[in-house]
Amino acid sequence: MKNNKLKLNKINILKLNNNKYIPFQIHNIPKYYNKINPINIIKLNSLIYININSIKNYKNIIDLLNSSKLNKYSLK
Repeated sequence: MKNNKLKLNKINILKLNNNKYIPFQIHNIPKYYNKINPINIIKLNSLIYININSIKNYKNIIDLLNSSKLNKYSLK
């Protein structure tokens, strides 16, 4: 049986089996959300986590999160 390890850090970046998932609130999800494979989406509490590999221009999103005053930790 595979051991799935779920980690959630203070800024809600989720890590599961060496995959990173970026959090989105329902009103901020990408417009192409319905085209993302459901296996790359996790709904937890009030956030929707999308696998970083499924996000178009994810580098821009990471740069934005890293430059945010709310984010004290780098995602890189």
